[in-house]
Amino acid sequence: MSPRPAVSPRPAVSPRPAVSPRPAVSPRSAASARPAPAPSPAAAFPTPARVLIAAAVLAVVGALTLAPRSLARPLRAAGFDAMDVLPVEVMDALFVAGAETTLNVALFVPVGMAVAALLPLRWAWLAAGFGAVLSIVIETAQAAIPGRVPDADDVLANTAGAILGTAAVILVRLVARTAAALSRSRG
Repeated sequence: MSPRPAVSPRPAVSPRPAVSPRPAVSPRSAASARPAPAPSPAAAFPTPARVLIAAAVLAVVGALTLAPRSLARPLRAAGFDAMDVLPVEVMDALFVAGAETTLNVALFVPVGMAVAALLPLRWAWLAAGFGAVLSIVIETAQAAIPGRVPDADDVLANTAGAILGTAAVILVRLVARTAAALSRSRG
């Protein structure tokens, strides 16, 4: 057997110099830099008014979609009567996809808006998914209600309405956030 080569001892490790976690800031740049505004605690939680509006919207949608046809028909007729005040051109544009489809889209726009308004901006897009799931639940429940017929086209139209409502709230909130940031940066 041959002897093992000698292993040299490890060199002594010198202690690392202390490193500041932040780079040094000159007094001039420190005076001109503004700290980022802290998020408002109110922005993290929905206001009672938003919760009440969302609850009212969901109650109305539930009543209109889950009531027996004999109860919902007069409300549907009242909706059509209210739209009679619109010019013919507007009516033609609104009902290009058909009256039933247009009403289903219009019914779920407030759902998307109300739910998106409850959520923080980064999660507001989930309101569209909530509208789709709600529509599927409603159409499934309609199978057990006398005079109601579930329809896959209704799910698509309701989901489109929820997407439109969600998009509207996200757009308004982004514009408001940008306007606030611009006003803060100007002074």
